[in-house]
Amino acid sequence: MVALVAALFIAGNVQAQSTVYATYAPESFVTGNSSNNYQGFALGFVQNVGVAKGIGVAAGGQFRMNMKSETSTLLNVKENQILVDVPILFNYNIAVNRDLSIIPFVGPMPSLAISGSTKTTENVLGNTVTVNWYGDNSNLNRFNLYAVFGADVKFTNFNLFGGYRLGLLDTNKSNNVTTKTNGLFVGLGFTL
Repeated sequence: MVALVAALFIAGNVQAQSTVYATYAPESFVTGNSSNNYQGFALGFVQNVGVAKGIGVAAGGQFRMNMKSETSTLLNVKENQILVDVPILFNYNIAVNRDLSIIPFVGPMPSLAISGSTKTTENVLGNTVTVNWYGDNSNLNRFNLYAVFGADVKFTNFNLFGGYRLGLLDTNKSNNVTTKTNGLFVGLGFTL
């Protein structure tokens, strides 16, 4: 897919649009019947290349962060995860009028976790323990692959979009435990 987009750029027969965006992107880690829910945010950049009338391929990168904080009378627990995602989204531009378009999209999104940790602090004694999610003895995989789908409503250069990402890979290395991720997202963007 990357070779196709590169060939289209070289050919010079396509029009490209660049968009910067920010999203609210909470994520759930589902293990068996239990779900661990995180707040999430992302900042990104995507380049959409038109390949045929109304059809495009958007490729780019985004920096995403998942976080969670829980406090009880005994403990304060903070969890953070930082990821880099590379969405490759096929889209179709449905022009409502000259300024307004509805653009459904679908495609894969490889994702690599840069870091992840759980920091636990005892409220009484103040002792702190930090666990690295991806340390030497970790059961978590850094790599994930998502299926992403949704729609973008574009008015002139402004974008309001939303969708769903479904983790396709088991992010837990243990043989008898399966952990998959998923989450909705909504965002605002500006096309340059």
